[in-house]
Amino acid sequence: MFFGNIPTLPMETWIIILGSVGLFAALTLLAIWDAFNREFPSNMEKVGWIQLAIFIPFLGCLAYFVLGRKRGKNMMTNNFKKYVVAVLICLPLATGLSGCVTTSDMDSLRMELRQTRSQLNKKIDTLGEQDVEIRKEIKKSSSVRTQQANMYAEVNALKMQVAKLQGTVNAMAESVDRLDGVSTNSTESLSKLTHHVENMRMALESQLAIDLSLIKFAAPKNETVPASATSSTVAIGGIAAVVSPDAPKVKPADPAQALYDKALDGFKTRKYKNAIRDWSEFTKTFPKHKLVPNALFWEGESYYQLKDYANAALKYQVVIAKHSKSNKYRSALLKQGLCLIKLGKTKSGKYILEDLIKKAPESAEANRAKTIIKNLK
Repeated sequence: MFFGNIPTLPMETWIIILGSVGLFAALTLLAIWDAFNREFPSNMEKVGWIQLAIFIPFLGCLAYFVLGRKRGKNMMTNNFKKYVVAVLICLPLATGLSGCVTTSDMDSLRMELRQTRSQLNKKIDTLGEQDVEIRKEIKKSSSVRTQQANMYAEVNALKMQVAKLQGTVNAMAESVDRLDGVSTNSTESLSKLTHHVENMRMALESQLAIDLSLIKFAAPKNETVPASATSSTVAIGGIAAVVSPDAPKVKPADPAQALYDKALDGFKTRKYKNAIRDWSEFTKTFPKHKLVPNALFWEGESYYQLKDYANAALKYQVVIAKHSKSNKYRSALLKQGLCLIKLGKTKSGKYILEDLIKKAPESAEANRAKTIIKNLK
């Protein structure tokens, strides 16, 4: 308790204080010893000088050595030796007291130095980790720049393929209209073919997140029908071979396929909530079916069309995490990145799109991702 009340002072201050106290004590002891071994005119004067050195430590000693010592005679021949011995005893006592304090202060300083070194080492490790992360980010950004060179050419190639397919369907429709001998079955087959093309168009728009209606298709050139009956017969046979009637569509006996087709029809007719319900029932009822990855993806597409981007991103994540080998994996990456961008998480969405480009740089989804990233800048 006593030592706990001592104020904490710097080591240099303690050395000065204790050294001064030791010096005063040594002077006092010397004055008392010297007065005791001298003969004064009276004993009262000797006692007076000794009391002066005791009760007035510093000034009393100075007064004795300046005035009082001259008034007394030396009583012993070896007084000088005793005087030296007294000095040698007092000085180590004074310096020893100060040395103890110095040792404790040095221990505390060593402890503070160890703590400071530990903190510096932790900061150095943290800076090293940050440096590694910064280098990784620099490498990623450089790889993205190198992959953007062929973006426009590949997107234009995709548009040309879609336009060619649409032009082929239009040309076939015009040819059928000019033929008088085509049966109603051929017309129905052409309608099915057109429906099939529309399904392909819908899939491209959903999976690549592009609007094909913005593409301007070239009008097909008018073709003249040959005048000869033989040529007409050949033409009729050629068209009939292309649009020959298919066998009547039989309702699938597989209940899983039936439920999947029902959900897909709901998506095509823009009844997205019904499609979500049917696809959710499909994945729960037939969890091992081969169409589960497709059902999850189209369920996410239904949420995307309803602008519920959070739930859409969750469905795409299931495809990414559990069905990485399915044909919907790249499309799920692309659409999840778009969802995060629309939710305001641009950095996360951009990171996913860059990951898609890295994994499948030559795919149509990667080309679309490059276009999206460029538009963000």
